[in-house]
Order: sequence, then C-alpha cells, then structure tokens
Amino acid sequence: MTTLSRRQMMTAVVAATAAAAIVPVAAMAQNSIPDPKAGMGQIVFYRSGSTAGSAVRFTIQDANGKTVADLKRGAVNVVDVPPGDNFFRVPEANNTEGTIKVAAGQTLYIRCYLNAATFSGKLQFEEVSKERAYKDLRIK
Repeated sequence: MTTLSRRQMMTAVVAATAAAAIVPVAAMAQNSIPDPKAGMGQIVFYRSGSTAGSAVRFTIQDANGKTVADLKRGAVNVVDVPPGDNFFRVPEANNTEGTIKVAAGQTLYIRCYLNAATFSGKLQFEEVSKERAYKDLRIK
C-alpha cells in the first residue's frame, strides 16, 4: 500500500473535486439532438449547468409511473413519445405535473429549473425554442 503525504492527499482531493465539477457541464456538450423515431414525437427535458440547486436531483415519470428522465445538473434526456397528449409528473416535487401535447415528427424542448422563489425549490418546466435550447446546451 502506498503512503501519501498530507499535501499529496489534499492535491488528489482537489483534483478529484475539480474533475467532478466539470463532468456535468461536459455531459451537456453534445453535437445535436437526434430526430424523433418514425411516427413518434419527442420531448427533450434538460437542466442547465447552473450551480443553483446543483445538488438537487429530480426524476420525471410518465403516466404509468415509469421514470423517463433523471434531472441532475447538466442533464439532457431525450424521450420518444406517441403523438398526442402525454402526462408527466415529478414525484419529488409536490404538484409538479402536467400534460405535453406533441405531434408526430415534432421535437419539443423543455427547460427544467428550480424556482428559487419557493422555499422548497419547486421544479419548473418551460417550453423553449430549439435555438434557446441549443444555446443553453452549447450545441452549434
């Protein structure tokens, strides 16, 4: 077993912490969002790399209770859905639920963020344009 000095141990901890801080932002650096599958619509749930509420994680479930997205800091979740009304809820956030209507071949971009005005940091959804989503996700 190798014995490290206190200085070497602190250097290793700082390096590991810095690497962990970079990973979520790197996960957002994508080239593009794929097209929806034939006959399906698509919803892109994403959360920016903002440090606000970065330790808080949320999951999004469909109407059957199946987890379709995991929203940690910097997450991008592409969900293929059938055309029409699609119900989603966030079990960790009280009263955060809703229906998103999608057409076949359509991609909707949903920015997810924590509302700092609420004490509990309630997760909010906002439909945004492709241009805004690509800017947030650093996609060119």
